Amino acid sequence: MKTMYSIAILLLLVGTEPVQAFQQRSADTLTVEVRGTGADARFVPALLQVSRGEVIRFEVLEGMHTVTAYHPDNRRPLRMPESISSFDSGMLNEGDVWFLEITKEGIYDYFCLPHERLGHVGRIVAGDNAASGEYDDSVIPEAAAQTFQSL
Repeated sequence: MKTMYSIAILLLLVGTEPVQAFQQRSADTLTVEVRGTGADARFVPALLQVSRGEVIRFEVLEGMHTVTAYHPDNRRPLRMPESISSFDSGMLNEGDVWFLEITKEGIYDYFCLPHERLGHVGRIVAGDNAASGEYDDSVIPEAAAQTFQSL
């Protein structure tokens, strides 16, 4: 009987807030599927509208891919808010998951390192009043530029 009272008191003291916080974060996490193994490599969806503070879950369903920011740190032109640090998932394999938290409004363009020349790129639009994302497409591979123009 003492054990039951101890458990009841512990539940009252701890509450269920940590569980609710985890459930809330899980519900707010958006998923981008990373698909394809060559010319069919793609992010699904390739265009994603989010709010500042949201977390994006990249899940690799097949092949080997990266989620890499268009940023000078990655030897590419800057195609994201200037004050944001670059990101790069590193090589991800089938079944891997990688998370990205969006901390500032703006346009975030990203690519898959092995498949960029095939047009494997994506765009995150963070916030309602995000900049238009008008970048110089002549400095990226033609197939990547075509994909961005179709978004």
